[in-house]
Amino acid sequence: GGGVGVSCHAPIRVATEKTVYAMPETGIGFFTDVGGSYFLSRVKNNISLGLYLGLTGFRLKAEDLVQWGVATHYVTTDKLETLRQDLIHNVTESSSDEQILEIVNAHSDASAGQAPIENLDQINDIFRAEGSLHDVYNALLQSDTEFAKKTLKKLNFMSPLSCAIVFEQIKRGASMDLKSVFEMEYKLSQGFMDHTEFFEGVRALLVDKDKSPQWKHKTILDVGQDEVEWFFN
Repeated sequence: GGGVGVSCHAPIRVATEKTVYAMPETGIGFFTDVGGSYFLSRVKNNISLGLYLGLTGFRLKAEDLVQWGVATHYVTTDKLETLRQDLIHNVTESSSDEQILEIVNAHSDASAGQAPIENLDQINDIFRAEGSLHDVYNALLQSDTEFAKKTLKKLNFMSPLSCAIVFEQIKRGASMDLKSVFEMEYKLSQGFMDHTEFFEGVRALLVDKDKSPQWKHKTILDVGQDEVEWFFN
């Protein structure tokens, strides 16, 4: 989370074969903080991808990060030191962004992440920001694809309230600047300190590790919009 928060707003983001990325906060009854509202609403200029990542906590590894646009470059660990030395010796205060980019490009695997994203059509069809989270959930219920069944199973494990807040924050974040996003997320964090979902998620996943969180709501369909709005006002 911390690494993501620091790095995801940088113009050059390097992944290696060891890099793993996920925003799994809905699983612990929290929300996608560290600027997630800004970053996830802009993943590959496709808010559907961000909604999918933020709601499901889907893990991306290695080249996948370039494929999804979370990373800009893929450099294997055995090339990291030469990249670092190249940057140390050839970047000065007067170096332009383009010159720095050229150096990183020279050490990167340009073919990484070229394959199309798996299930992209279904993600675009189902995870739509135009409607509500209830629409997303109902679309998953009505679809009989393997992708929909797996995604539904995953979402049913998450905190329904957290999912509703994450959907709303990514939707709002799409038209906000980064400063406003951080202010909104600070307000959300205060709301979560007054709410049992986060404490229950931490208990079930991190403390007792029984992996059986007792969420306030049974499913996403039980969460009302007024309850979500409370966190944003």
